[in-house]
Amino acid sequence: MRLQLIPADRIPELLPMREAAKAMKLAFAALSAGKVVAPHRMHLPVQGSEDGSLLMGALLPGEAFATKIVSIFHSNATRGLPVVTGLVTILDPETGVPVGLCDGGALTAWRTGATSGAATDLLALPGARIGAVFGSGAQARTQLVAIDAVRDLEQIRVYGPESDAVAAMVAELQPAARAELSAAVDPGTAVEGADVICTATSSSVPVFDGTWLKPGAHVNAIGTYTLDRRELDLETVGRARVFVDLVEAALEEAGELVHGIAAGVTDAEEWTEIGDVAAGRAAGRRDPTEITVFKTVGHAVQDAVMAALLLDAVRQTGAGQEIQL
Repeated sequence: MRLQLIPADRIPELLPMREAAKAMKLAFAALSAGKVVAPHRMHLPVQGSEDGSLLMGALLPGEAFATKIVSIFHSNATRGLPVVTGLVTILDPETGVPVGLCDGGALTAWRTGATSGAATDLLALPGARIGAVFGSGAQARTQLVAIDAVRDLEQIRVYGPESDAVAAMVAELQPAARAELSAAVDPGTAVEGADVICTATSSSVPVFDGTWLKPGAHVNAIGTYTLDRRELDLETVGRARVFVDLVEAALEEAGELVHGIAAGVTDAEEWTEIGDVAAGRAAGRRDPTEITVFKTVGHAVQDAVMAALLLDAVRQTGAGQEIQL
């Protein structure tokens, strides 16, 4: 068996963010159209902790097929290890034969950033000028790269409780960013006047006050995927028109939205799947003052489509390494 190894450090080069965002639009359009085969995500928790691993996979017939195991061990931060790690196995969609391997943490971060890039491109005001990112990890970095890629932002503010980590993120990303990056001193400073806001944390409590949102703001909430965690407060959910990757998945895993249903500030029947917007089957933003929220809990089709594109890019450029098992 021959497997093509995709170098994690070359993912941004092999599939630039703008192209990755376009790919995620196509992936979610296929998902909402019922073209994707994917079982429910399996969660393997570590007893007595918030750590655990997720098992998932998806098939887009004739186009993409992949499985992934991703581990999210918050305790790794104290060990000097990445919080999110994993492995993606790329399969031939016609034969099911494994043909490639990719670092799961790197691919997850890039495709999640690309998903917010797609949602931002579809929903944010065309003239958006100020961005805000909550978080300072790998996911936060790709969120910043994504909104910087799809909108001509003048400024992006970054806030996180660890000021040293935020400063390091700003310094690392500024050379390649089009917008001016800065560290926000508090959540209010980050959100004030922001047109596009991304939350990429594992917080169990809301990270900002929804009354701070300006009319016309767009929010990407990507950091949590369990019912006991929520980055957004009821004010934000109640004020916004809500978009999701898949309604069924959001009802099972989106703590912000399920909590909002219980509080009577939102209703699943009012949510719109982002794939329907991408395909032109549903309307996106309806007016310049509307507040929009895209809440994603992630879906394996993202991994499958991105992995297939990366495999093609590696084969065309010779950037990877082939091994035989």
